Amino acid sequence: MVNILELLSSPGLEAVRPLVGPLDAVEVTGVRLEPRPDRLAAIPAGTVAVLLAPVPGHLLDVAVRDAAAAGAAALVLTGVTEAPHGLPAEVTATARALAERGRVAVLYAEGDLAALVVAVERAVAGSAADALARVAAAAREVTAVAGDPDRVAAAAGRALGVPVELRAAGPGEEGAGAAGPDGEIRLAAPARPGHAGTAVRSVLALAALAAAGGGHGDVPVRSRGRLLAELLVAPQDQAARLAARGRALALPVDGWHIALRVEAGGLDASDRPKALDAVMSQALTLLRTWDGPAALPGTTTAPSVSSPQSADSVQWNAALVDDALVLLSTWPADPGTNGRRATVARARRVVDRLTGLRPEAGLRCGVGSPHRGPLGIRTSAREARAAVPRGTGPAVAAHDAVGLDRMLLEWYASDTAREAVSELLAPVLALGPERAEPLLRTLQGYLDHNNSPARAADALHLHRNAVGARIRKVVQLTGADLNEPDVRLALQLACRAGLSAHPAEPATTAGSLPDGPTTQ
Repeated sequence: MVNILELLSSPGLEAVRPLVGPLDAVEVTGVRLEPRPDRLAAIPAGTVAVLLAPVPGHLLDVAVRDAAAAGAAALVLTGVTEAPHGLPAEVTATARALAERGRVAVLYAEGDLAALVVAVERAVAGSAADALARVAAAAREVTAVAGDPDRVAAAAGRALGVPVELRAAGPGEEGAGAAGPDGEIRLAAPARPGHAGTAVRSVLALAALAAAGGGHGDVPVRSRGRLLAELLVAPQDQAARLAARGRALALPVDGWHIALRVEAGGLDASDRPKALDAVMSQALTLLRTWDGPAALPGTTTAPSVSSPQSADSVQWNAALVDDALVLLSTWPADPGTNGRRATVARARRVVDRLTGLRPEAGLRCGVGSPHRGPLGIRTSAREARAAVPRGTGPAVAAHDAVGLDRMLLEWYASDTAREAVSELLAPVLALGPERAEPLLRTLQGYLDHNNSPARAADALHLHRNAVGARIRKVVQLTGADLNEPDVRLALQLACRAGLSAHPAEPATTAGSLPDGPTTQ
């Protein structure tokens, strides 16, 4: 037997809305279409009585009283007028009081009443048809939120009409599990007898696969994204181990890579990961769709080492890293100038399309240069990060591979330059990487904007007071006079060189910066 609360979760009853009265007071035994409200006193106990015609307010009071006296489970109103407070105009205060005291639910339904009756009968009987309808409803809902275990569990619970939880099953419960990217995902729900139990077991199995990301076949795809994120942020001495894992997951770590970094500067920090995660699949779809000879400028002959490869040869992967979306294109050979130019063109098209979908996000994209191998992924990603436009202007910018940035990287590669930078920034670097990097990045933004806290705050997406506090901290540590041109230039060069080479790793030990950039 089911009560009204459980009944309303049944497929086919989505258009039925509870109005007043308890939903779990009486078990439902059947359903009846009732054309005359004056016959409600004679209906069997536990009946859901569906009134075929509107009932005026003063007669509704009598109808509710008679339904309660007969022990009805619910009285379903149809064809009533909606009042401003959300209840039908015919539901009076007296009717509400009678429903609560008489333990009868008053519902409202619209649409096909015959289908409503069939759905109630099916749910009350607990038939195979009800079980099949619940499985079908679950298939629609859980697949729509695949990969999100919490939402999958909630969708499965709605379809079954019982709670579904993310945990192993206990005594008296049904359970199911599936391998996910972070380990096995398990779901549990109360056991039910007969066909209802069949529905619970079937839906749990389907939901477990959906929660894990769509089944075993999708796990490697998701794992590649997670591994790429780990490869981008892990210490360099772990790159070889991560590269081996990448090869096992078919992540093409040994090819030539061009990284795109997309940031959502128009959103609060707490909203950026969710927004970028929402557009990640769209970005990948667009990039893969636009790949190919027709999309690549200068491609009129068969692919070669110096010209872009075909659509089938360029692979795209994506990862969310420190509030940014990294899109990685991998080529079997050096893409050369044409491939780099084509990738920048694709980046502009993708950002334009995504901006049209999410204008509030303030999307900006930086594009790195081609680099080879596992360390090349990191190098191109660092370049893409340095190239992300700040403030107004074009939304997409490429790393200046032959301009000032490359000159600074080459200058910083010398022992003399690294020693000078380390000595100048030693008090800041002594704080350690996590505390030093924000100070150095803020200092660079402050100096780049002519000592303007307001303009630096806009470019860095910080509050002006935060910029001021960080600059005061740097001055306190270094004793530098930021009004002195020579000091400003030296600090600006030091910040640009150090952060351009290792934007995510400003220092490894106090008084020293990491080794020079890797070029492959």
